[in-house]
Parts: sequence; structure tokens; C-alpha cells
Amino acid sequence: MLSFGLKSAAEAAPNTGEDQYEPVTGLDQATVQCVRACEAEAAAKTASDYSHVVWAYGVIWSLFAIYGVTLWRRGQAQRADLDALRRRVERG
Repeated sequence: MLSFGLKSAAEAAPNTGEDQYEPVTGLDQATVQCVRACEAEAAAKTASDYSHVVWAYGVIWSLFAIYGVTLWRRGQAQRADLDALRRRVERG
């Protein structure tokens, strides 16, 4: 993992008990811009991946729904055929 010379919060400054803003020191503007660009690229990639996952789940659930409806309709047709067969057997 690339750290770009960044320190963790625990290493950067000891906790004085006060939650005050302290500016980050030791980073030049080019490094900050590079880190921001990398983070923006990673965020765009992650958002793109999430949309693909949502689409994949949508397609799979749609296929399951179509399959379920198909099975239900075939079952209805089979029941109708069985009822017709029972009526023919009872008559004959």
C-alpha cells in the first residue's frame, strides 16, 4: 500500500484531550493533489463496480421471477389437464 509519506493520526500528534483542528504539516501541495486524484479515481471505480453489482443482482432476480412465473403457469396447465383426465375417466 502506498502511503505517500502520510502518518497515521496516532503518530502525527499526541492527543491533548481537546478536539481542536490542527492543520496537517509536512506535505507539499503536489503530494496532496496526487493523493486527492488517486482517491477520486478509486471512488469513481468503486461507484462503477457497485452499479455493476446492482445490475447483476437485478438480472438474476428477474430471471428467477420469470422462471417462477413459468413454473406456476405450467403447474396451472398441468392441473387443468389432470382435471380434464379425471372427468373423462369418471364418464367412461
